[in-house]
Amino acid sequence: MDLVGGIAMKYNLRLALMSTFVVFLLGLAFVSSASAAPVGPTVILPQGSSRYGTPGAANISAIAGNVTEINFNVSFSSTTWQGYYGNITGTIVLGNSANQSLYDWNVATPRGQIYATRTSLVPTWTAIRCANRTEINAEDTALGVNQSFDQDSVNRTFLNTTEFGAFYVGATLINSTAVNGTGFPIDCFATQLNDQNGDPTSAFSEVILSDTNNTVYTGIISMPTTGFDGRSHQFQMLVGENGQNGDSTSTPYYFYLELS
Repeated sequence: MDLVGGIAMKYNLRLALMSTFVVFLLGLAFVSSASAAPVGPTVILPQGSSRYGTPGAANISAIAGNVTEINFNVSFSSTTWQGYYGNITGTIVLGNSANQSLYDWNVATPRGQIYATRTSLVPTWTAIRCANRTEINAEDTALGVNQSFDQDSVNRTFLNTTEFGAFYVGATLINSTAVNGTGFPIDCFATQLNDQNGDPTSAFSEVILSDTNNTVYTGIISMPTTGFDGRSHQFQMLVGENGQNGDSTSTPYYFYLELS
């Protein structure tokens, strides 16, 4: 993708990096043990969207007979990612199948994970694991990315050298030093999103998981931390969105949460 083409595409994208503020208000039966499967939120309340600004043209005077060396610097919106950030509240409920609560506990600052996937079918949580290199490459293909040229590709954004805190998906432990049944290390592809200084921070870590059939973007919920915009958030995460070649169609993502 050349620079001029990349700038032109930004006008056609529906949503860009770090564009949506989402607050999850949960009224679900959460269980704090490691064996509970992720569940969907009762309510998702988008708080508005924005995108990286479009600078106007710069000018420089031309004088007959002169030759002038010029160096340019430009920033433009990603054509591969949608960003989400926000806060979470939840409730642990002891109740029946009619959603009648015998007792409940408010979770003011929960910890856990947010899972996002493009499939409307519930992921097979018992088969969940870190996405492998083949699946990372397949995700780039699904997003229309050219790995040789696009700097915002999946394989350049999520690296198997990025550390993150271990967590459970149901009964499955996910960490950067896990080994498979043959004793070989499992590569976990992860990234860290920016704090208020524009520096990656472990407080906003994200991992790409897979149930073999589906990619599951997984944001790790932190204690309230000052995020990229100078405000306090419990999570910041990315999901893949194909905006290549002016594609402005939208893609639904399905969210699940697991609190502890």
